[in-house]
Amino acid sequence: MNNIKFAIVTDNSNEPSYYCKDDGYFRVDNHEDVTSTDLPFAAFWTYPALFDGYYINLKNPIYPDIQFDIIFAAIECDIKYLDVLRTLYPNAIIVGMYKEYWNNDSSVRNYVIENTDAYIQPYLTIDDIYRRLGCSEPKKSYVIPQPINHKLLREKYTTEKRDVIFNYQKKTSRRESTNNELILKQISESELGLGIVNYTGIRGLQPFIKGWSDCKYMLSTDEFIFGGVQSVQCAVLDTIMVGGNNDNHRVLFPELVGTNVDFLVSKIKQLKSDSEYRNKVQSYAYETCINTFSYDAVREQILNLYNDLTNGN
Repeated sequence: MNNIKFAIVTDNSNEPSYYCKDDGYFRVDNHEDVTSTDLPFAAFWTYPALFDGYYINLKNPIYPDIQFDIIFAAIECDIKYLDVLRTLYPNAIIVGMYKEYWNNDSSVRNYVIENTDAYIQPYLTIDDIYRRLGCSEPKKSYVIPQPINHKLLREKYTTEKRDVIFNYQKKTSRRESTNNELILKQISESELGLGIVNYTGIRGLQPFIKGWSDCKYMLSTDEFIFGGVQSVQCAVLDTIMVGGNNDNHRVLFPELVGTNVDFLVSKIKQLKSDSEYRNKVQSYAYETCINTFSYDAVREQILNLYNDLTNGN
């Protein structure tokens, strides 16, 4: 089976429900075309595009009259929604799904783990994720990365690179690139001749991508181990992400992991002075990204999961 009737649902978002068709995104309630929004560029939100499927916001639901084959259920706040799905879609395979580390209610997550056909999470390098979440190990656990539309991203944002490094900051109470300024101070005082870019544009994912897409390098010292969508986007657009501990960064830029100031300064100098090494890092990141996070790669993994579960494996 090359296609399936697919839906992804969550009670942990305010994003209104939508469906995908022929690479377009449309609201379920009024069919408004929202393809020009950030949705096609935003990881978790692109799963429905793999199968011309649906996203349903369980907090304000409009339930399609479709007999779905499989539903990815990112239920993280209220267990009642799982019973609703079972009633409305009795023939669907329902797979519990990790969406957010924040708002983690281990009792809700454990209920979903114990009462779904399998459970998925997106991280390839975090072997003890369920312990970290305070949850029991699922009977059937799968790793399904969050997909990226690399073709769209390259079509819209590929541009000639400047010999500069983008100062990527996660300035929130939960995450912050604390060592960036120390590293950039050393870079600016060196004789590398590497320009530094700070983002001053408007809020929004697409303006932000445009703001860094012409940078040859990006610097992060984010110590948070989850996530890493930024590293995936960098790999697609041939920007080398230097530093950080995110899961996706470990997958794509394994030689550039960490937050240590001296180590990352030395890596920036090596990348700047050694074109062969720079090209190797860049090529590895891009090829690994396509093999891991592209629509084709993630679609195949979901189909394999579906076949496993329908065959009783």
